[in-house]
Amino acid sequence: MTDKTIEKFFCNACKQETKHFVQAEYEKEDQTDEKFRSYVQHLLIVECCGCEHLVMVKRTRFDNTAGLKLLSPWYEEIYPPVTYRSPPPWFEDLPDETLRKISAELYKSLQTSSHYLATFGSRTLIDRLIVLTVGDKGSFQKGLRALEDTGKLSSHERECLNPVVGAGNAAAHRGWAPSQEQLTVILDTVEGLIYRLLVRPKLLEELEEAVPIRSNSKKPKTVQNKIDAAPKELRAVYDELASVINALGEDITTHPQKHYMAFRRKRNFASVQIYNQKGLIRVYLNIDPDSIEPDSARMRDVRQIGHFGTGDLEITIKSKKDIGRLSELIAKSYDAS
Repeated sequence: MTDKTIEKFFCNACKQETKHFVQAEYEKEDQTDEKFRSYVQHLLIVECCGCEHLVMVKRTRFDNTAGLKLLSPWYEEIYPPVTYRSPPPWFEDLPDETLRKISAELYKSLQTSSHYLATFGSRTLIDRLIVLTVGDKGSFQKGLRALEDTGKLSSHERECLNPVVGAGNAAAHRGWAPSQEQLTVILDTVEGLIYRLLVRPKLLEELEEAVPIRSNSKKPKTVQNKIDAAPKELRAVYDELASVINALGEDITTHPQKHYMAFRRKRNFASVQIYNQKGLIRVYLNIDPDSIEPDSARMRDVRQIGHFGTGDLEITIKSKKDIGRLSELIAKSYDAS
């Protein structure tokens, strides 16, 4: 049996209130008002009894020192702050770096109960989603109309989205902040729309590649599994591509991701996806598509299109000959990284 004090606190790792060991504590008292009050500050380092997650708890209490001793309740803060809503499990699968950054800042704002920021941050997420799916239409309302006109948003969904958009406008322009329950409705709506329009199509494309055709072989689960399971001809193309990329410099490192292989210098300069059933490889390069002469058969501007990996220029490779034709562009992306 341990002789350590045990108290209950919310655990960010367990996502619920759990028992915690008090591993260390410190208390100090200071005078803040000569006539009336002093405050007591109590600092604790606590460890979850279940997952061993550590946090610091700061308790502050103001005491009435004039006449009768009246003790106020403890005001308690936890560091890192309590995360009442975590990013969705598909958070890392968002196929757009800007969308991931906006989302990350939004979820951080929830830790400090910044409901204003979270509300018009949700509005910003919708704006970015519009750009990624139908392009920049010049205004928010035109973007929503384009979503509806292209069949990406039903009239019923548009009606459901109106109060969410209105909440973002009210937070930004009229100083209105929703309650935690209302903010949950806003985030549920925005997350659902992002998942349906951006995440699920890419995951279904990955699923299509993972399902074997009349074979009892195991389904590839990672990009390395997919490379290992590639048909002989396609694997030879990938190996040639990897060899050309790695020959650009000794400072290149390779980082397998869930959906793509990242080739990195100071930052990613080539993100490679392999599609075994389609018999092709896609490479995303950090090159401004406007700076080159486009080849519609092999290249695509993906600045307005969500995709896994980093880079604004998508290149499709089907043979070793394609690698030779496109090697200069790969070298250009490497030089810029």
